[in-house]
Amino acid sequence: MKEILEVKTLITFLIALILISCSQKYTGEVHFKSCKVNYPLHDEEKERKINYEAIPNQWEYEYALRKLALCLCDKYFQKKDQETKEKIIEIYKYKFEYYNRDESFKKVNFDSILINRKEIFDSEIIAY
Repeated sequence: MKEILEVKTLITFLIALILISCSQKYTGEVHFKSCKVNYPLHDEEKERKINYEAIPNQWEYEYALRKLALCLCDKYFQKKDQETKEKIIEIYKYKFEYYNRDESFKKVNFDSILINRKEIFDSEIIAY
């Protein structure tokens, strides 16, 4: 009788462990200095089987990168810093796959990037 109870306890423990590990959420992170943005990482293959489509991890990464740029712009307004400026420009020049700019998008100077940061780094605009 005691052995059956031990086996049941072990099985319950193993099932709980499996459920916890299967429901584990993974996240990615982009950061620079005091700005940090976490974003979800998806099991794209598993999501396609369930929903027939998936949110690509690249899309989540680009979303986080744009939010990081907005944070960096705010920090740059507080304290002019060459490293922060260079990181903002690096993100501005990044070849986004899911947040493509219009082909007619013109290069602008850094002051224009800061002034128009909400439009340039708007993470809600998606180009298909």
